[in-house]
Amino acid sequence: MLAMWVPELPFQLACGRDGVLRDRPLAFLNPESPRSPSLWFVNRLGRAEGLAAGMSLDQALRAVPGLRVLEPAPQIWWEAQGSLGDFLQHWTPQGQLGRLGEALVELQGTQALFGPLADTAARMHRDLAAQHGWASHGGLSLSATAAQLAARGEQHLELVADGAEAAFLAPQPLRRLPDLAPRLRDRFHRLGLRFFGDLQPVPLTVLAELTNAKAAPDLRAKVRGEDRPRLPLLTERPGHARHGWRLQPPCLPEEVALATRCLDWLWSDPRHPRHLVLRWWDVDGEPHTWRAPPEDLTAPPLVLARRLQQAFLAGATRRLLVREVELRLAWGLGRERGLFEDPIQARLERLEPALARLRRRFPDQAVLPGWMGQVLKQANNSLIFREAR
Repeated sequence: MLAMWVPELPFQLACGRDGVLRDRPLAFLNPESPRSPSLWFVNRLGRAEGLAAGMSLDQALRAVPGLRVLEPAPQIWWEAQGSLGDFLQHWTPQGQLGRLGEALVELQGTQALFGPLADTAARMHRDLAAQHGWASHGGLSLSATAAQLAARGEQHLELVADGAEAAFLAPQPLRRLPDLAPRLRDRFHRLGLRFFGDLQPVPLTVLAELTNAKAAPDLRAKVRGEDRPRLPLLTERPGHARHGWRLQPPCLPEEVALATRCLDWLWSDPRHPRHLVLRWWDVDGEPHTWRAPPEDLTAPPLVLARRLQQAFLAGATRRLLVREVELRLAWGLGRERGLFEDPIQARLERLEPALARLRRRFPDQAVLPGWMGQVLKQANNSLIFREAR
């Protein structure tokens, strides 16, 4: 896997538009503090001068008179993130965009097209600089965690050889572990476990007692450099999933065990679906589409899978042979995640893992997020009001 990191992408975009900004301390103004202006992002030169995010604008200008404060441009940043995704699709179909300027792509299998993986990674680094003018860092390893931490180094491209992942990760502090909860980091710190190497020899049973039985195997694989995640397609947006099923040979609609297959797909990611589209094609290539109504999305997976089967059989009215079925899902709280999150929506988003665990534990019951409860409550109130009238 290749982890790519474009350091300080917003500042690189600003310097590309105005060359005067190069080699100067820069900062973006916080858009959420209009009454008392403060800094939002600070570049490397600004941090070297003692500036930090959250510092008041007056204090920052007194400390560094040569500071240039820029207006944030979220739309341009997200367009640049999209351009990074388009650039990566030329090299591999599998990958995942992370935070702004970060990406993780799968290069295994591209050797027949582009040659050795190290040469491909070096060419990607050069082409990104030539096409967009962005200076990037990269880490190449079989382990996703090792690749991501290698990309954070000072070298433009760092290679972690096969079998050397554990040795590379051992001196890394645990605070650099992606997605490690602060409470777990503090617990490890109190126990004297401060580096990856401290956790590597810990038995799985002990690690399960320190964390939980479900998270312990993934955590152990990350600290040892044994994690090999299956990356989604770069064409899929975050929070979306596409499941295809090609029928060989084509079958009659009543012979397609769609409910069982859809139940596996729904249980593969137990988050709450906000959109669901079922598509199928017959042997003549004619497409058919069914979209789940909102009331079906609130049903448990066992009920939703049966409704999918019923809708499929109702839509395939003539005696046709079905050759392909596709299920498209969108997960989350009902809308795309933006740069500026509403605090209430952010809290509900943090509850989603707990809701997912409840759905796995009670698959035959509807476990709804808080926002859906409010929508249903408003709908029931309006219905009672109309009946009263």
